[in-house]
Amino acid sequence: MNMKRPIIGITSEVLNNGNLHALKEYVDAVSDLGGVPMLLAKTTEDEAIKEQVNRIDGLYLTGGTDIDPATYDEEPHPMLGRVESGRDAYELKVLEYALNRAIPILAICRGSQLLNIIHGGSMYQDINSEIEGDLIQHKMQSDRDFLQHSIEVKSGTKLHDIVGETKFRINSVHHQANDEIGEGLIISATAPDGVIEAIESQNDTFMFGLQFHPEALYYKHEPSKKIIAAFIQAAAEHYAAMGEEIDEQKQKEVKE
Repeated sequence: MNMKRPIIGITSEVLNNGNLHALKEYVDAVSDLGGVPMLLAKTTEDEAIKEQVNRIDGLYLTGGTDIDPATYDEEPHPMLGRVESGRDAYELKVLEYALNRAIPILAICRGSQLLNIIHGGSMYQDINSEIEGDLIQHKMQSDRDFLQHSIEVKSGTKLHDIVGETKFRINSVHHQANDEIGEGLIISATAPDGVIEAIESQNDTFMFGLQFHPEALYYKHEPSKKIIAAFIQAAAEHYAAMGEEIDEQKQKEVKE
């Protein structure tokens, strides 16, 4: 019997200038690789957020604006870009409920930073002015599917298990990045200059934070395709496992 196509919740934020192109990349990637995309609308109602998370099998935390430094108890750096504090608050609550349910999580760019923050980690507001030494260009001026620079994947990590490579090239559109890694997370990939490019859970949970954007690359880039496909597979397996638990509970109730 074929496994059910899992429902993947995709966080969304359409700013006043209405950039829908990047959001479409997430939707297309999920749909093309076996999932059912469901956009999660920002809300301040706690019960609504909880219900959103209860209806999905995996959480795809998208990229976008800078994170409000008040979220992690810092003052704004001079190079801080546009922030959306309402989005930060909403997505942290979504993350909280997703972590409680232990559903698979794929967090991209700012999403990776939020994933680190909720685990007690810290971040750079602007890597070019806060990290000493010469950095490569991380905020590329090319198209989103350009392979800007290489990353080194640490052997023995789940990311390495998925992609099967210790080095590959990625796109790069960020000026912020993770600094100290939060409890329960490990670094799984870095750029040549040491900037953190991927984090993951220390345990068996499918939980990744990527600084790059596989949704813009998956159609031509095997590592990106493997990552998203593995995420959707993990979401399908989570749904199947939850179904088995429900069936066992029903059988127990009948016997009682």
